Amino acid sequence: MFLFSKKKKPSEDSIKRLEYQLCLAKEAGADDILDISACELTEVPSSAFSLCKVLQKKVLILHGNDLRSLVPKGCCIGALATLKVLDLHENKLTSLPDDIGKLLSLQVLNVEKNRIKQLPDSIGDLRYLQTLNVKENRLTVIPVSVGHMSSLRTLDISENSIRELPKELASVRTLESLILDAQVMSYPPVSVCTAGTEEVQRYLCSEMGLEYCPPSQYLLPVLEHDGGKQEVDCVDGEEKAWQSKFMDYEKRKEQKQLEKLIFEKDLEEKQREHTQLFLLNNSRKEDVLLSVKLEQQRLELGVSQQQKAQETERQKILDKIKLIEAELMQLTKLEVKRRNLDTENLQEVLADQRTALTDLLQQLLKQKDQREEELRMVLVEMDQKSESNQQNYWMIQYQRLLDAKPLSLRMQEAAVDGDLGNLLCKLSAQHYLPVIAHHRITAEALRHMTTKDLRKVCPHSFCVLPQKSYSKMQEAGPSTPTAPLQQQLTPPLTPNTPLTPTAPSPDRFSSSECVVIFLPCGHVCCCQTCSSALQSCPLCRGSISQRVRLYHG
Repeated sequence: MFLFSKKKKPSEDSIKRLEYQLCLAKEAGADDILDISACELTEVPSSAFSLCKVLQKKVLILHGNDLRSLVPKGCCIGALATLKVLDLHENKLTSLPDDIGKLLSLQVLNVEKNRIKQLPDSIGDLRYLQTLNVKENRLTVIPVSVGHMSSLRTLDISENSIRELPKELASVRTLESLILDAQVMSYPPVSVCTAGTEEVQRYLCSEMGLEYCPPSQYLLPVLEHDGGKQEVDCVDGEEKAWQSKFMDYEKRKEQKQLEKLIFEKDLEEKQREHTQLFLLNNSRKEDVLLSVKLEQQRLELGVSQQQKAQETERQKILDKIKLIEAELMQLTKLEVKRRNLDTENLQEVLADQRTALTDLLQQLLKQKDQREEELRMVLVEMDQKSESNQQNYWMIQYQRLLDAKPLSLRMQEAAVDGDLGNLLCKLSAQHYLPVIAHHRITAEALRHMTTKDLRKVCPHSFCVLPQKSYSKMQEAGPSTPTAPLQQQLTPPLTPNTPLTPTAPSPDRFSSSECVVIFLPCGHVCCCQTCSSALQSCPLCRGSISQRVRLYHG
């Protein structure tokens, strides 16, 4: 179900007809009729309202369209005030405008075959309306205001859902023809309704307490009347004048009808030609469709054959794939079987290797025990030799330090007085030679120096010199050296020089002296008593991490 329906587009013929009728109505000398019927209109063009207002048209024919309302947007019904005839039959109207009573000149109103459910109350204001046709609509009641229509001659309410007539209809004394569905009426009774219009009016007059008068006693204004007051009395001369004007109107109407028939005939011929062209186009279209259909069938046949061939090929491929899957399954089984066999063989090999490794482990454990015993014995032996080896190690280090003296220091030592050098050698104080050489102290100067003077020269060097040795150095005079001082100095080490300890033997030190080696530098320049207060080596100024006593008296 569509929520929004598309507007039906008028055909080209309908558009041409509408344009032709509007142009015809604008021509000079045109009559008072505007006929835009059968133009497939869904609403009245606003131009039609303008024409009726400006040209004061008296007849507006709109039947055979798809109108759903009479007045378009932006227009008012007052533009149709000059109309005397309004033909709206065969449309889709659901109601009439509430202000339709403004059409005071209207004499004929035809709304047959529409969808009107209710007539507006203002319809009673149409005092000059002579014909009202509401046949085949959806009305259920007739408004009471109909009783005010003093000129109504014909009323057609058949093929509706009306079951009762208003009593006020008795006031319409000019009513000559009342057409209704007599068999379904409840008021007046069916017997009255089937008897005709006169009996219905008599019945309604008796219900209203009025005297019935036949409509022939009342004179109606002619269609061309300009709206003057209706006379009650009837004059024969006026009736003849009305009849002559009515005849003129009928003649003009017949002439218009003839013109309309001619136009419709021409239109029918054009429609016939259009139909023939349409049929010709349809035949060509059918031929094209047939050829397209045959081509489509041929293509479908080719496609179906191609699909069958592809299906056959696909089936072959599937069969090959299945064969490959079977072969792969067989290979997988063989692989699993081979792996199982390899696993069994590997387990046997692993068992043999495990046995061999177990035996090897036992042998290694035995060897380990033997090695531990040997190491224990070696450690015991090393413990026994450790003390002497340690002494030899530090002596070797000390000798290496002496052998690594710089050349400048050696030259300074060579310049030292020979007697003083010999004296230092006798006193086993060769390690003081660099200090004496650096300060250029002679034997004569040394005899006159006190311990305090020596501390000023080198506060850490002569503190380890025993007092007796220092006294001997002061008392001793010059003596002839047993060997030159250069021969007593240790030559520098070379890569091929054997590492032979050259330090003096311990027996050269007095039993009351002790010497300490500072580690990690390896310098021997202090006694044990003085070393306890030192934090850095007196020779290299390096930090002391360990002190090793060389001799103990």
